[in-house]
Order: sequence, then structure tokens, then C-alpha cells
Amino acid sequence: MHELAKFAMRGPRQAVMLAGISVLIPMMFWVGAAIIGLTTLRKGSSQGFVVFAWASIPALGWWFSMQDPGALIVLFSAWLMSSVLRYSVSWQLTLVTGGVISLATGILAPFIMPELIDTLMTLTDEVFRELAEQSQQEYNSELQGEFQSLMIASFAASFYGMAIASVFVARSWQSQLYNPGGWRGEFHQLRLSPKLLMVMLLFVVVSPSIGIDWALVMMVVTMPILVCGLALVHGVIGKKRLSGQWLFGFYLSVVMLFPTVLILTTMLAMIDSLVNFRSRIQVPK
Repeated sequence: MHELAKFAMRGPRQAVMLAGISVLIPMMFWVGAAIIGLTTLRKGSSQGFVVFAWASIPALGWWFSMQDPGALIVLFSAWLMSSVLRYSVSWQLTLVTGGVISLATGILAPFIMPELIDTLMTLTDEVFRELAEQSQQEYNSELQGEFQSLMIASFAASFYGMAIASVFVARSWQSQLYNPGGWRGEFHQLRLSPKLLMVMLLFVVVSPSIGIDWALVMMVVTMPILVCGLALVHGVIGKKRLSGQWLFGFYLSVVMLFPTVLILTTMLAMIDSLVNFRSRIQVPK
């Protein structure tokens, strides 16, 4: 990956080529998004937009052929979030920007990917009907609406998560090339301010009254809090100078005890946002 980043920084042609090829490969568009992010962070929004514009061509191909706008949404989110990070140097504002795009994606999902949603809903409708028949219960059509809301919310949140990951990769590449060790300290200190956390939680509460799906808001709001929770885990382990086995054990527990560990991590991130206990941890001598 380091050599990939070095090659992309040789010039706009190399960045465009790598980003375009990455988007063409199934499920590798996040690499293209990271290249867009790196170009934006290092050389500015205008040059990053050039790479985005060219990389969006194969992304549009995926959208029109497979009815999947995910690649294009992640590419755009990574470009805009990287632009905000470059000029504001604020991870909070960057995460809020990505969250707004994610909310817009969820609200517009029935219009930008109707065929994909209809196909998935048809399949789930058949499954629900079969389950109802097997259990000899009456089929509840309301489940379809609830499932559609959850599906759209999960789409929006997953695109958001991939965009955040791409910007993280871009920032780590930038650190490796131009500021060794800088990204580690930056990530370990990532947290939400108490004021922003309160605004986010308040938005979750009032969202149904303003006509925004609660499931969508909940998933989108949870994403940056969870990311800060992961940063908290990395920060504590790094500050305590523990071995990498602790991180391995943590992510193994995430897989084995999903979603319990992630819920606990999210709760710890909210507590840390309010009291900042991370800063009180003593560094071993």
C-alpha cells in the first residue's frame, strides 16, 4: 500500500489511473476513494476533484449496470470529507460532513437505487411469507416496511463507514510519506466533543417528528461514535504501551461477540466524550 501511495503522488495521471483501476475491480472502490482522499489532502480539492471526476466514470458504470451507486457515493464522500479535513483540520467537522451525505443518501435511496431495493424487498417478502406459513402464523405486511427502513439505513451507514475508512487510509498514507508517526497520534486522540455528542443524540430523538426515519438517523449517528470508540481502544492500548496482541484480541472479540463488543465500545466512546478519561490515563515509565 505504501508503494501504491507513492506511485499515486507522482502525478495526476498516475493517481487517476490507480483510482480508475481500483473502482473497476469489484469491491475495491475504497482504494480508489483513498487515492482521491490522499490527492485532496496533499494537493488540494481541485486536483482531488479531477481524480474523482475520472474515477466516477467506472463508478457510474457500476451504477447503471448493477443499480448500485455505492462506489460513486463513497468516492464523492471521500473527496468532500478530505477537502473539509484539509481546510478545517477538524475531524469532528469531517465526520459531520460525511454524516450529512449519509443521511441524504438514505433519504434519496428509493430514488437513486429503486430497482435494487425492489429486488431485495421481493426476495425478503417471499422469505417472510414462507416463514409465516411454516410457523402457521398470519403474515404481517408491516414487517416489510420496517425491513425496508432498516435495509436503506444499513446501506447509508455502510457507505458512510467505507468513506470514513478510505479517508483514514488516505490520512495514514499522507503520514507515512510526509509525516511519519503523525497519523498514529492523531487517530489515538480522535473523540467527539460533548456539545456535538449532545446535538447528535438530540437529533436522534427529534428525527421522527421532522419526518426523517429513526432507523436511518440512529445508524448514521452511531457510525462516528463507534469510530471514536475504536480510536479510544487504540489510544488506550498505545498509551499503556501494550503489545499488538491486545488489539488482535479486541478485534477477535468483536467478531466472536458481535455486536455486544461494538455496543460496549460505542457506550465507552460516549462516556469518554463527556469526561475524557482517556487523557487521565497515566503513561507507564
